[in-house]
Amino acid sequence: MQNNFPYIEPTIRTIAGTLLTLSGLIIYFFSEHTGIALALLFFVSLNLAQSGFTRFCLMEKILKKFGFRSELEEIRDLNLAMAISEAEALSNIETLNMLNEVVIGITPQLNLSHVSKPIESLLGNAHLVDTFIGKPIAEIVFPADRVLVHDALSKILFDATGTWTLRFRLARGGIDEFWVEGKFFRREENGRATEIRGILRDITEPYLQEQRIVHMALHDALTGLPNRALLEDRMLQAVLDAEREGTKTAVIFVDLDNFKQVNDIYGHKAGDQLLVEVTKALKANLRQCDTVARWGGDEFIILLSRVNGLEDVRKMAGSLANAVGAHLLKNHPDYHVTLSLGGSIYPDDAKTPENLLIQADKALFFAKSQGRNNAKLFGEISKSELGYKDVDFTSDFSAAIRNELIQVYYQPIVDAHTHLPIGMEALARWHDEKYGWVSPTTFIPLAETLGSIEKLGHQVLEQALRQFAQCDTSMASGMFISINISNRQLVSNTFVADLIECVNRHAVNPKKIKLEITESVAVLGIDRAHELLSRLASAGFTLSLDDFGTGYSSLSYLHALPVDEIKIDASFVRRIQTDAGRVMVEAITHLGHALNMNVVAEGVESKECADILSGMGIDMLQGNYFRQASPKDECMSYIAACSKNAEAARAA
Repeated sequence: MQNNFPYIEPTIRTIAGTLLTLSGLIIYFFSEHTGIALALLFFVSLNLAQSGFTRFCLMEKILKKFGFRSELEEIRDLNLAMAISEAEALSNIETLNMLNEVVIGITPQLNLSHVSKPIESLLGNAHLVDTFIGKPIAEIVFPADRVLVHDALSKILFDATGTWTLRFRLARGGIDEFWVEGKFFRREENGRATEIRGILRDITEPYLQEQRIVHMALHDALTGLPNRALLEDRMLQAVLDAEREGTKTAVIFVDLDNFKQVNDIYGHKAGDQLLVEVTKALKANLRQCDTVARWGGDEFIILLSRVNGLEDVRKMAGSLANAVGAHLLKNHPDYHVTLSLGGSIYPDDAKTPENLLIQADKALFFAKSQGRNNAKLFGEISKSELGYKDVDFTSDFSAAIRNELIQVYYQPIVDAHTHLPIGMEALARWHDEKYGWVSPTTFIPLAETLGSIEKLGHQVLEQALRQFAQCDTSMASGMFISINISNRQLVSNTFVADLIECVNRHAVNPKKIKLEITESVAVLGIDRAHELLSRLASAGFTLSLDDFGTGYSSLSYLHALPVDEIKIDASFVRRIQTDAGRVMVEAITHLGHALNMNVVAEGVESKECADILSGMGIDMLQGNYFRQASPKDECMSYIAACSKNAEAARAA
């Protein structure tokens, strides 16, 4: 029970003043020493004595003028500060409650020592604050995150300073995605942790939104597969794991053959649906440790972890192609979509993720060049087959053109009835010390890609005319030389003038030169093509339309262009023994003759084929059946031998 006695300080002042007053009276009546000192004593004593009752002290007022503070004022200030602090604390608690933030205390044993009221709404109203006190904090943490929280709090207890921020899930009635952010710090006495204090805040919505944004940044929107950024990260990790474990990892490029036709014929929605189905089929046939990502368009990348070697990857690639191909054939037989695959292996083919992708892309290019619906691995392809997809190959080819190392071989063109040589075609050939003999089907497209086709064509033209001019006059008098001209050469502003200058310099009659132009000259437009070819025809050159039937065949422009002959492509000649092939060749032959053009068939590989073509009325034949392309001297020797044999036969 609180008493009603007065404060100690006024009481002491009253007692002290009374005693001093009594002392003054004694001095006044019994001592001879009076005056100013006694007056001061009475002044002080009476002020002290009466201030205990009246709460007014003249001395106190005087001292306050000089800045002195009384103990009573100090006490009042302290009480006021405590009251304000308590009010602010209550305000902070109310604010936390309004923000749905939970204040918790955690003992060194990781049990809850304090939990604020918002925990009820955070975990559901079925939970009351009092039920958590004294229980392990693990009980309010989602099971999958308990180890994470335990390890973090243990670290805070033993060696952490400052504030720690941790994101984890709360156990809330089976809801997996209820995320909180906790800020924790430890309280200590004498250097030892006595408690961990923390504030928990619900971040479920912003966290999930953040995760959705991250997922969108790292995954393809259509298929949901990892995109390039995420794939590169996983590839780097796979390479590091393989290096550490001494294992192998592989990358496979997957490309859908004829996918563009699906978009063109059935629409882009059908194409998108097809990509989704391919995605599902690929994922269904991969191991849990493997990754399939969308590279872009109709290309996918497969990352295979822990493979044994080339044979293992080859089997997996073949299995994928068969499984996905069977799915497409069953569900979309009209699409005619197949898979081409190209793969590379770490560390056999490359040591970095970037180079693994480069080598796999080269293998894919080779697989498609072999007819598509095919799977090839970089390790089983020779460098000469890789062509311009190989950096060293490209560099060597560029150097060969720069140093004029491209050779010209010649293949005879014979009369279709007598089979005697009447001309020869100049063909570019390239032999490299590293790659051996490289096919023109490989380096000609490379020259076009590199923009070197003009320079290559000029070297072939210069070499062919020089060597043709050096042939025996009597032997070459009845012969013509056929030279291929690319569209890029043809559209050059100086081509016609340069050609005429070269012909004049080597003293070759333009009438003996046949310029072979491909059907793709039509892309220049009828008027432009007619103008260019007319200038060549006016200069005396014979014009031949090469590879007829494979490109932009059109009766209108064929009739409009000043060409002298058409050269049936070898792909038609190879089908001459089929009914459809025979009909096609006959139609082209009749068309050429109706337009007063000579007709030449190239790619003749057998006597039977030659006889059939001769019977159709074709004018000239060319192919390995008669003679493969060879250096000038060998070709001229063959022509001379043919002439000699013909003369002997006539003499007999």
